[in-house]
Amino acid sequence: MKRRKAVAMAATQRRKIAKKTHGRRTHLFAAVLAMLATVFVSRAAQLQIIQGGSWQAQAWSQTTETVELPAPRGAIYDRNGKALALSRQEYRAFFAPAQSADVDRDIQSIASALDLSRKDRQRLRRRSTGWISIGRVGVSQREALVRAVGPGVEFESMVTRVYPEGDLARSVLGALDTEGRGRSGLEGVLDSILTGTPGRLTGRRDAHGELYPIPESPDHPAEPGHDVYLTIDADLQAIAEAALEKGLQRTGSSGGDVLMADPRTGEILAVASRRQGSSGTIPAFTSPYEPGSTVKPFLLATLLSEDLADLDEKVFAENGEYRTPHRVLTDEHPYDSLTVEEVIQYSSNIGAAKLSDRLQPGLQYRYLRDFGFGTPTGIDFPGESGGLLRRPSGWSALSPASLAIGYELMTTSLQQLMAYGALANGGTLMQPALVKEIRSGSETARRFEPRPIRRVLDETSARSVSDVLQTVVGEGTGSEASLVTLRMAGKTGTARIASAGGYDQGRYASSFVGFTPVEDPRLVIMVKLEDPKGEVYGGLTAAPVIRAVVQAVLATQGRGLIEPGSAINPRARLDWAEHGEVSPYRLASTEEVRPASSSRQELRLPDLIGLETRVAVSRLHAIGLRVELAGSGRVANQEPAPGTRVVRGAAILLR
Repeated sequence: MKRRKAVAMAATQRRKIAKKTHGRRTHLFAAVLAMLATVFVSRAAQLQIIQGGSWQAQAWSQTTETVELPAPRGAIYDRNGKALALSRQEYRAFFAPAQSADVDRDIQSIASALDLSRKDRQRLRRRSTGWISIGRVGVSQREALVRAVGPGVEFESMVTRVYPEGDLARSVLGALDTEGRGRSGLEGVLDSILTGTPGRLTGRRDAHGELYPIPESPDHPAEPGHDVYLTIDADLQAIAEAALEKGLQRTGSSGGDVLMADPRTGEILAVASRRQGSSGTIPAFTSPYEPGSTVKPFLLATLLSEDLADLDEKVFAENGEYRTPHRVLTDEHPYDSLTVEEVIQYSSNIGAAKLSDRLQPGLQYRYLRDFGFGTPTGIDFPGESGGLLRRPSGWSALSPASLAIGYELMTTSLQQLMAYGALANGGTLMQPALVKEIRSGSETARRFEPRPIRRVLDETSARSVSDVLQTVVGEGTGSEASLVTLRMAGKTGTARIASAGGYDQGRYASSFVGFTPVEDPRLVIMVKLEDPKGEVYGGLTAAPVIRAVVQAVLATQGRGLIEPGSAINPRARLDWAEHGEVSPYRLASTEEVRPASSSRQELRLPDLIGLETRVAVSRLHAIGLRVELAGSGRVANQEPAPGTRVVRGAAILLR
């Protein structure tokens, strides 16, 4: 009994102790919980109230990004609004294998989106770290990669150029560097005008790395660059480039130039210029040479302007060989006596040298300088050469005669073009221009007006020189440039090419410079060929190129510069009926048509129906017929009909 009572008391005591211990633990646990709650609440208050702003800013900065929006580069157009250079948004794409959850899957997605070759796929698999260049991608390809790969790809924005007309006028347009800035040509000269102002976009990236715009963020769109309209005519540029290519192939020349300009304004209409190793430059602007006989008209201009010669006075031409105390001058063809006009017409070196004796060195120098020789033309293009014209103090006894025949003088094809433009427009030297307008959207920001540099000749003297140059084409050394249907004035030149220590044996620069129509010149053309093989004379190499150029221009309805119907003997359209008609027939070749009657200069019309207008006009001009156009495209009808006998100089209507 006592034992049971003792056990019960012990159990009761244990319960009391356990209850007391449990209470203490409960209080302790409650105290710990209270303390933890206090810590948590305090920390939460610290984070949300005291430090809430900084943590919110940090979170914002980690998920928010401001990216630069590239500005579209301004476009470049020809004078008629034909696009020559446009901008296109592209991206450089990179793949990061370390950020990819499934490298093989992502590489397969990239390959499918970009149609990569097996070799390119293997290149992506070779590296497991860093960024691997995928290449350039367009906007749609970028979107496809973002959807397919996500954060495993990154992009670097860039603006590239697109050339709708291919390589047309590319040496004039120039190129961009890897950063999209102008590196050469007009792209470099006009870089600050063509380059726009970048914009900014603030957005937040999601878990896949895609950036979404934030509606409430400030909007800073990119401002495109200004558009530039050139003086270049795309159709004339194509004609010049084709004519130069054909001329180089026909003559075997190593290089050459074909330039066209409007003598009234100085606007450059076409520039085709090629030399070996001249990539990125325009040799017609940068590479001077000794021009030879194309300088003789400026000798004549000086003499006439200063009243030191008359066109019909005689000059003894020494029968082709003129011995002086210093050297011997020769002419290709021996002449007894020539008039001053014939000295230019037949390009007599002896006659020109004798006429130069009438000029004081200072006067001869001044006129050459006033025509632009020895100084840059001022064209807005990098690397232009001013050529070389020494002051009289540096001349020798041989210099006046040498300058009269185009030696001891270095000039560029551009200088020659502008100097002849002064003869064509009545005596005013114009500054050449390549840029016509700068536009911002539909608004004209700047328009470039013609810039006269100086008056060199009075109009009477300029007209007299022009008349003489017309005889050069009609009856003299430039006859290969003549067209029965159009008056042209010009001068040939053939000069030896200088090198260190003298002149290279058998190397020549052959040239022809002319303008048309003579009555109201609208087009001045310069053709130069270097190192022609076989025939070297400018009248046989360069003059035919001029003729081809003018024929092609006429076939484009003159481009607003030459009236297609301009004739040497303007008259009403031929009354074809009085010459009778024969049965129409198609010639096996319309390139060559012989007169049916040499005494009446008659010929039979070829069948031109179905030909392109340009080709048809060129063929008619080649056989001495005028053309009237009614429409463009292909010839649907011709009057008179194919096979009709007509006289040379008659006007043929093409519809």
